[in-house]
Amino acid sequence: MGLRSWFRERYMTSPLVYNLRLVWEYHDVLRTRIPFVYRRFLRGNIAASRRAATRLKGKEVIEVAFFLSMPGMWKADYLFRRMAEDARFHPYVVLIPYTVFKNFDKEEMWRTLRRTEAFVKENGFEYVIPYDEATGRWRDIRRKENPDIVFYSLPYKDMERKYFVYHFRDRLTCYIPYAFTSMNVYKANYDIISINSYGCVFTETEMHLGFARRYSHSHGDNFEVVGCPGCEVYQVSDYRPREVWRQQPTPKKRVIWAPHHSVSDVFSISTFMENCDLMVDLAREYADRIQFAFKPHPTLRFKLQKLWGVERTERYYRQWAEMPNTQLEEAGYVDLFYGSDAMMHDSGGFTTEYLYLQKPVMYLVKDERPRKQFNEFGALAFDQHYVGRNEEDVRRFLDEVVLKGIDPMGDSRRRFYDTYLANHDGLLPSQRIIAVLERLIEN
Repeated sequence: MGLRSWFRERYMTSPLVYNLRLVWEYHDVLRTRIPFVYRRFLRGNIAASRRAATRLKGKEVIEVAFFLSMPGMWKADYLFRRMAEDARFHPYVVLIPYTVFKNFDKEEMWRTLRRTEAFVKENGFEYVIPYDEATGRWRDIRRKENPDIVFYSLPYKDMERKYFVYHFRDRLTCYIPYAFTSMNVYKANYDIISINSYGCVFTETEMHLGFARRYSHSHGDNFEVVGCPGCEVYQVSDYRPREVWRQQPTPKKRVIWAPHHSVSDVFSISTFMENCDLMVDLAREYADRIQFAFKPHPTLRFKLQKLWGVERTERYYRQWAEMPNTQLEEAGYVDLFYGSDAMMHDSGGFTTEYLYLQKPVMYLVKDERPRKQFNEFGALAFDQHYVGRNEEDVRRFLDEVVLKGIDPMGDSRRRFYDTYLANHDGLLPSQRIIAVLERLIEN
């Protein structure tokens, strides 16, 4: 390793240096540090974005770009398809790189991008990759595609500045949360600069709108309650899931293990380090009775490569892909959910999403007060989980709940679903989003 590479690895990846790099790259030295300048900047962004919507009135075809960097972050399936069937809209996916400023492995970034490309191809979505092979640079899509509306799947600054919300202040910018918001990290969920700048943030429930009003600089003025677009698939009657579970010689119970990515974060909910060896051992021990799917958060691989190195990380992932009763899932997960019998996880978003299926689920924890890490809605969803504090709890869940079908929390999950998740008025999130866009365009 050369001196320059050593210096970058040693000193340029800390949270402080990372944040300083973002401030410099996004020209945020003044506007995010002086309160009255910050507030004025945010109000101006929202107002400009909504004015841009009114200028679309009467436009024959509205160009709609959906930014996407990882398959697991795609939550706009039904919205995209409805737009594609509507002559007023021309939707397309723009594939952009992730982890631009974190010094993650560049080869892994390109592998992720290719998995994302395969995902959109498989779904038949029109897409563009705005990368110029000749110059080795990512190009500005305003010069060619020139979208009227931009949908974001991630709100963070882990992208080229030319794709961030700042660059589209004169366009209608929208954000669909990549997960059902369950954690109590109110700053990250409701008060980062992008959330306060989008023309529209589509949120899940009135309770979530209340969080935005309480914690965001925008006071929730740019939030619209539409439900959870990523969970619409569980609310339509005509969806036919594909069989994505690997065929087994004899039928087995199917269990998903979905670990979070925050193995090295200051705020860490991940139990991966505590359970990574245990889960491999359990997969081998229960090989004749249970089939396991390893469904890691999309960014876990990046972070493990920094902690473990590329070789050890790839070896760990590979064994999940190769054991006879296991599989590795790194793209979509809806069909995986439908085909499963139960799940174990430590994810914020899955805390609510898996409850749409009303199947047994365990939340893996590493301390005695896990409920406190959730917001008010997430705490209610967490209460529908079995809790895995140690190996004994996990084994009991597999033996009693999964294999024997002894599920005392089943009635509670059904009541939660009926109260908070069921679609009582018949309107789906994608329909509500299009109605909001129409209202903004018609002023």
